[in-house]
Amino acid sequence: MKTDKAKTVILCVDDEQDILDSLHDTFMDTYDVRTAINGADALKIVRGENIAVIISDQRMPVMTGSEFLAEVNKIKPKVKKILLTGYSDINAAIDAINKGSVNSYIHKPWDDSHLIKTVENLVNLYNADMFANNMLTESMDIKAKIDQWKYQLELLEKFIESCTMSACVLDKKEKIVYMNKKGLGLLKYSNIRDVKNKELKSVFIINDNKKKEFRELYEKGGISNLSLDAKCSDGQIAGMQASLTFIDDHVIGVFFNLPNSRL
Repeated sequence: MKTDKAKTVILCVDDEQDILDSLHDTFMDTYDVRTAINGADALKIVRGENIAVIISDQRMPVMTGSEFLAEVNKIKPKVKKILLTGYSDINAAIDAINKGSVNSYIHKPWDDSHLIKTVENLVNLYNADMFANNMLTESMDIKAKIDQWKYQLELLEKFIESCTMSACVLDKKEKIVYMNKKGLGLLKYSNIRDVKNKELKSVFIINDNKKKEFRELYEKGGISNLSLDAKCSDGQIAGMQASLTFIDDHVIGVFFNLPNSRL
C-alpha cells in the first residue's frame, strides 16, 4: 500500500494560545506542526523529534525566545530558527542573529505571505544541510570500508608472501592481481607491475581440458600437484608443478613451483 511522504516538522512557541492557533492554521496543510507555550516545554519537543524550523516569540515566561533558541542551537544547531519580535525587541533579535542562534526575525504583527515564504526557504536550507550531512556521513562510511579493504588486502599480500611456494591471485575475470616475490622470481619478472592484469592464459599455458582436470581435483579437496607450463618474461617456457583454486568456474589462485619442489 502506497503511503504519503511524511511532512516536515516545524515547531511554534508562544505563550499566547490564540497566536499558536493562528500559526497552526497557517502551516497545518504543508507541515506537521508542533506547538509549545514556553521554552522549557519546547526544548522537550526539540530533544525528542526531528524539527526543521522553529518559530518562537521573543517575550515569553520561563525564558525569552532568544534564550530558548540559544539552547536549541547548543543541542541541534542544524535546526533553522525564526524569532517573532515587537519593535522594542529588535536589539535582542539582532544580537541573537549575530551570535548565530537565530536565522531570521520577523516583526509582529507579521504578514502571512512573508512568514510562509521565510519558513519555506529555511525548510529548503535545512533539507540541504541534512543532505550534505548525510553525504558526509556516507563518504566517511565509504572511507572506513576502503580502509578496511586496504587492510585486508595488505594481510592477504603478507600471507601470500609468507608462502613457501610461488603464488598468484586472480580476479573473477582470471586476471592477475598479485603474485608473490617467489613467483615473480621464478618467472623472471622484476616486479608485480610487469605481470599485474595479465590474463591467466597469457602466463600459464592451460586449456579447457587441463583446467577441468585441476578443478575436479580441487572439488575433491585434494592438492592438484599437476604439471603446468608457464611463460617466463623472457619468452621461455618453464615446466611447473601447480595447484589451482577456484570459485565456481573461475581460477582465483595458482600455487606453483619447479618440478621436484614440494607444493
